Amino acid sequence: MNALDTTLLPNGRDVPFADIEATLARLARDDRRRKGGPARAQTATVVVVGERDRLVDAAEALAHLSEAEGVRAILISEGGETAPTARVTEHAIGIAGLAPQFLNNAVAALRLSSLPTAVWWRGGAPESLQDIARLADRLIIDVVDPSRAWPIARSIVEQSAVTDLRWTRLTRWRSVVAHLFDLPEVRSVPVTRLSVAGPDPFAARLFAGWLRSALHWGPDVTIDLRPSESGDQRAALDAVELDADGHHVSITRRATRGCLRAEIAGRDASTRVVPLGEGTLTAVIGEELGVRTRDLTFERALAAALEIPAWQ
Repeated sequence: MNALDTTLLPNGRDVPFADIEATLARLARDDRRRKGGPARAQTATVVVVGERDRLVDAAEALAHLSEAEGVRAILISEGGETAPTARVTEHAIGIAGLAPQFLNNAVAALRLSSLPTAVWWRGGAPESLQDIARLADRLIIDVVDPSRAWPIARSIVEQSAVTDLRWTRLTRWRSVVAHLFDLPEVRSVPVTRLSVAGPDPFAARLFAGWLRSALHWGPDVTIDLRPSESGDQRAALDAVELDADGHHVSITRRATRGCLRAEIAGRDASTRVVPLGEGTLTAVIGEELGVRTRDLTFERALAAALEIPAWQ
């Protein structure tokens, strides 16, 4: 493996593909002898597909989950290799440069077939996405530009539960808005304008799509999406504003305090401060992997988001 692949699973050992399962079994036996306890039960397979540089932080995030929950991680980057060498640790398998036409075969051979399989899609040929989803109980989109992945995701919702990691990062934002609509003065008047600002145009579209689908907005509601000045790529959004028949609702991210501040203009009693929670990749993917059911709310939000143009 080259230097970049050594960064991925640095404590692993290189083995031919045919020897992966035997190596995993031997590593598990060695670990039991060393620790003097029973083997940790495995609960799921997580398949990560993406460019090599995006597999390293995914492997680090899953390493914490593997220790706690017995997840088997399979990390694959695409290339032109038909029989690449694999790098193996007790809980993870890394395969670099696998030819896309062999992706399904590799996953089918290495996943824990009697347990749930989640595919964490961090990049790769979109044509491979539809095929590998047939092997997954859950598909998690996590690419910088999902323009090609989102329409494919919509087409496979009947065969695999689908989501986008942006959806998880938007959870606190959605919760705050939902609570605001519990207030009579917000719930009882029609919204005329939504403004969303953030560093990620696709997160902004997904959030706007959620509101449009949940509140059954028609074309009379103006949706304004714009890049924020902060440029903080770790944030899902920076600000949301709603105008509703004389009421102005604003939600802003307070980066220094790690919270969201929501208020209705002129009403101090309606101000709410909500912690954003831990936004690390480990925390976000851990939260998402805890969901096993189909998310119809996300599916409706995605359908609406695809109809909303991104900012220019």
